[in-house]
Amino acid sequence: MSQPVNRPRRIEYLDLYRAIAIMAVVAIHATSTAVAHYPKNTWDHDLFYFWNTFFQFAVPAFLFLSSLVLFYNYSAKLNEKGWTASFYKKRLFYIFVPYVAWSLIYFVIKKWLAGKEPLESSMQLVKQLVQGTAHTHLYFFLIILQFYIVFPWLLSLTKHPWFRRYMPLYFIAGQALFYALHLQFHFERTGSLLPSYLIVIGFGAWIGLNFEWATKKILHYRYALMVALICGATISMYATGTIKTTLAEWPIVTYVLLFLIRNIFILSACLMLLILSERVGTRARRKEYRVSRFMDSLGTVAFGIFLIHPLVLLFWRRELTDDLARHFSLGIVLSYIAALLFSWLCAMGLRRLKWGWVLIGR
Repeated sequence: MSQPVNRPRRIEYLDLYRAIAIMAVVAIHATSTAVAHYPKNTWDHDLFYFWNTFFQFAVPAFLFLSSLVLFYNYSAKLNEKGWTASFYKKRLFYIFVPYVAWSLIYFVIKKWLAGKEPLESSMQLVKQLVQGTAHTHLYFFLIILQFYIVFPWLLSLTKHPWFRRYMPLYFIAGQALFYALHLQFHFERTGSLLPSYLIVIGFGAWIGLNFEWATKKILHYRYALMVALICGATISMYATGTIKTTLAEWPIVTYVLLFLIRNIFILSACLMLLILSERVGTRARRKEYRVSRFMDSLGTVAFGIFLIHPLVLLFWRRELTDDLARHFSLGIVLSYIAALLFSWLCAMGLRRLKWGWVLIGR
């Protein structure tokens, strides 16, 4: 069947990208208790700290991919009438409704576990909805909703050659400006604000608009990106404290250096993940392998896994932590496997239901 007019072909290997990213998200949440549990400078702490910190690229990776896919799909519709209303109806509706539903679910369950009456705290629920704090992962919804709100405006700017040609530079400047303003005015909850992720969004948009050419260019510089990833990750994870101490008398230099290191790590991780997905995902006869089909399935329902897995971890830690206390590290690994697989099965089941979009979007 031929593609509809103005509809770009689907990039199949991006499901692998989503699968790896969601596995990293689950790993962050599963290992967080181990990082807090083990004393510093022990082998167990160092091991879990490495994985927990290295996988911090996961949420920016989803924003990078969302930007890439949106600009890739909608650039051809820029001159069509009515696309903006259709976009808001589809994107905001299928994100906002699951966000409200899961905020309510987590709020009620946590109140119930604490022995409190949920209905007596309705104003607290409203506050948590506004701030994205009903559970630790729900802040992501606020970021993606902000992005969807401004996306049509950003896409309209691509009509201008001066913006389209130097797009990544504008986003870099925007995030740097936000970072500078934060240092001056100390904004609260910056991790829930879209300007904190402008660099990955900008590069995702640029690649989406120039997909074929940009992916070839990125592949050409894959070894440089690998070096940037290793260096950026190592410095970000292990040398941040040293930098702050050494350059304590030059705070501006410290802030600029940390800004550069952090974003080199995050951006290079997003780009290397794209390269890895393209290399592995486009191999001949890939669909014949069970592991490949499983990874594709994970990527297809990644949004549902993101929503469900913290609930699995919540009950695992409540019911099984004491039983596995003597084998704490094994318990962490098992909690990761259980959270990933159970949330995957739930998401696959909900995807088959007519009303499943209320909980896992579409």
